Amino acid sequence: MTANTEVAVTTTGGWARPGWWDVVEVAEAAGRFGPDDERELYDDYCRLAIGDQEQCGLDVVTDGEHRRRGWIENITAALPGLVRREPTRRLGALGYDMLDVWQVTQRLDDLAWMWDFEGEYRFLRAHTDRRPRMGMPGPYGMTTELDFRDVYPSRHACAEAFVPALRAHIQGLVDAGCDYIQLEEPITPAVAEDDRTPDSMVDIINKVVDGFSGVTFTVHICFGSFRRLPYAKRTYRWLFPRLLDAHVHGFSLEFAGREMAEIDLVGRWDPARILSAGLVDIKTHYAETPEDLVERLHTCLKYRSPEALEISTDCGLRRVPRNLAMAKMTAAAEAARRVRRDG
Repeated sequence: MTANTEVAVTTTGGWARPGWWDVVEVAEAAGRFGPDDERELYDDYCRLAIGDQEQCGLDVVTDGEHRRRGWIENITAALPGLVRREPTRRLGALGYDMLDVWQVTQRLDDLAWMWDFEGEYRFLRAHTDRRPRMGMPGPYGMTTELDFRDVYPSRHACAEAFVPALRAHIQGLVDAGCDYIQLEEPITPAVAEDDRTPDSMVDIINKVVDGFSGVTFTVHICFGSFRRLPYAKRTYRWLFPRLLDAHVHGFSLEFAGREMAEIDLVGRWDPARILSAGLVDIKTHYAETPEDLVERLHTCLKYRSPEALEISTDCGLRRVPRNLAMAKMTAAAEAARRVRRDG
């Protein structure tokens, strides 16, 4: 396994789809794929994503999360006892209220399995010599598309129901050799009332990660990218410094689309805490140059050592044109190379 340990280059997880995805998707939706065909298709998608990342020069890679058809869509759909409720608004400007909602009809506390995270990791590890990282939706993230009001009194209570299953999957990943896991907790809206607070986030993150050793944990917190539009107020000041009580090694945060706003918050962290800095803006068609990214890296280096700094995207690349994603991440790798060489 090869990886730079200073200013490592990575993404938040999701990788750009090839253009022909749209053509194949029609055939898939029409039922033309058997189980073996589906497996071959998604293996090919993921091989392509891994190869793209290696070609760009990334140090820490994912499988592109293509099997999930998004960061949680297929994971949510695989949960037991859910009834799909179609959106009540279908016309007009695209909005978050046009998404399907899943009605929770039974308690999820005894959930033993959520997704084949372990299988995804084994495939990734077998197809790259770079450092593999696994992304997993966090407990709050898993409640994003759920209307839990008939079963749970609050979003926090519903989120807690996912903790045992997440811990079981983490143990499976650790047993398989995974040493880098990112929990994905974007500030997504809730179908029902959102009671998320800094205290509740720290509480539930620690319930997920406490007791594991030999694995690096980061938490990705962004403001979302619903069709490349954010869905939350873009500030971290309400979360920090309280979130530093989470027992994780670092945080993946969004800076590029906010012109590096609030980077000063990082100066209050303990020196060893990792910043996976979202310096590549996935919401613009502008392809950052290495010079752009060197400038942003130098800003980060005022607050983090090279060993505690990664250069990443500010959100997933799934809806970014593939050629643009390749240009952005190639520039990121070149910027990191220059900073390692020149300081």
